Amino acid sequence: MGKRGKVVLSVIAVISVLVITALVFLLQDRDENSIPAPAILNSVTIDMGVSYLPVTPGLSEYYGLGVDSGALVTEVAQDSIADKAGLKVGDVILAFNGTEVGEDVPLFGMMRECPPGSPVTLEVWRGDSYQKVELLHTSR
Repeated sequence: MGKRGKVVLSVIAVISVLVITALVFLLQDRDENSIPAPAILNSVTIDMGVSYLPVTPGLSEYYGLGVDSGALVTEVAQDSIADKAGLKVGDVILAFNGTEVGEDVPLFGMMRECPPGSPVTLEVWRGDSYQKVELLHTSR
């Protein structure tokens, strides 16, 4: 076998290892309490016990959400007010006390402005249906 043949075999071997590694990563069990986020996005954690990603049309397409705005819940802290109220990973928070969540009106800002002890109603997109989740905002 010539020098060129050895180089081709080496390249094929490297590509095979990369493909197998990627498949193992993609097929491993996922934690049901969190969603892996694309590396270029940072989730926001808010004091009701959830982390979320702002929903954009691109993020919606990536996860197949069915809505183009809101806040995608990526993590729910165990025993938090969000957990006790029934929020789930994968929910998309569409509105906070009747105000639509979007790029111009982020969820984080609404939570920060909400006085402790205030009741909160979240309109949530779960799978393919709307839900209402009620909780009590306990901290600032």
